[in-house]
Amino acid sequence: MQKELNALEQRWGLALQSASFGVWDLDPVAQRVHYSPEWKAELGYAVNDEPEPTAVWRSRVHPDDLDTMLAELGRHLEGRTEAYTFEFRLRAADGRYRWVLSRGRVAARDHQGRALRVVGTLTDLSDRREVEALRAERDRVAAASQAKTEFLARMSHELRTPLNAVLGFAQLLKQSLGQGEPEAQRHHVALIEQAGWHLLGMIDDVLDLSRVQNGQLALQLEPVPLAPAWQAACETQAPLAAAMGVQVLPPELPAGAKVHADPARLRQVLGHLLGNALKYNRRGGQVQLRAAPAAGPDGSACWQLQLQDTGIGISAVQRAHVFEPFNRLGRQAHSTDGSPMADGVGVGLALTRWLVQAMGGHIALASEEGQGTTVTLHLPAAPA
Repeated sequence: MQKELNALEQRWGLALQSASFGVWDLDPVAQRVHYSPEWKAELGYAVNDEPEPTAVWRSRVHPDDLDTMLAELGRHLEGRTEAYTFEFRLRAADGRYRWVLSRGRVAARDHQGRALRVVGTLTDLSDRREVEALRAERDRVAAASQAKTEFLARMSHELRTPLNAVLGFAQLLKQSLGQGEPEAQRHHVALIEQAGWHLLGMIDDVLDLSRVQNGQLALQLEPVPLAPAWQAACETQAPLAAAMGVQVLPPELPAGAKVHADPARLRQVLGHLLGNALKYNRRGGQVQLRAAPAAGPDGSACWQLQLQDTGIGISAVQRAHVFEPFNRLGRQAHSTDGSPMADGVGVGLALTRWLVQAMGGHIALASEEGQGTTVTLHLPAAPA
């Protein structure tokens, strides 16, 4: 019988060793735990069959996992769960962390229901986690490749619109040279210039976003009056407002209102937001900017700017993606005659959010489909 028992123990030990599997026996009252020697050997620790203080093994749990692990174990010890199950990182003797799955159950309680003994198992999940990490990296690379393909396709499509305008009107201008009609020629030149600026704006946005992602876009923060910055944005977007048939109402800006910002980037932010409010509005619609003093999250003084439009609005599904780069949400703006207009490549709001955050502020968007959109900015106040 003793030989059979020894053989059984040997087979059990070999099974534990080959399966990267361990057994633990916890005394929660004495705060001592016994781990199978095979498990200790698996982790590279000294092999013995003696119980150790729980503090020894808890010190080997990754700091980010320890509190949650203890909370889960505590819930089971209190009888609030039928079993204890938790995945966490455990430090081996070589200093590297391994993912393990710990399972256990209370084996004995006293007459007051207090846990006296808990037994369980540990399973090494390192190989599985490594496979999952490789799979996640593969998926990330595939997603990046797909995003790159979609970006190139979208860029090719969007760049064609202004380029076709440049080439088309240049050909008309070439055909009419020397035949009089200077007014028509000036109109063609103006349209070529408009398409060229539109094309340059799209390229600048993409380059700015690239610099943002590479950490190469520097800002120069200083006190900036709000009124001139808004006026500059309105002048830049005036042709679009006329083409869309949308009225930009006089702003409600308190006299002397200033924010701490980069002057050029603030005008860029306001220009992007106004452009969107115009492009996705309706004929006869309106846009208005309002500003009021407010307090930031830390209690510091700031200005709250709200740009409200009467446009087509954004659905709940689309709102979750408004700040994603290269995502135009499947929307297309139209001029007052119904013809589609070139909208850009979908980087404006992503770039706008980064610029606002880089200037110490934050941005939020509220909208309902068919009810218009309100964009709210909070920017640090500068002394008036």
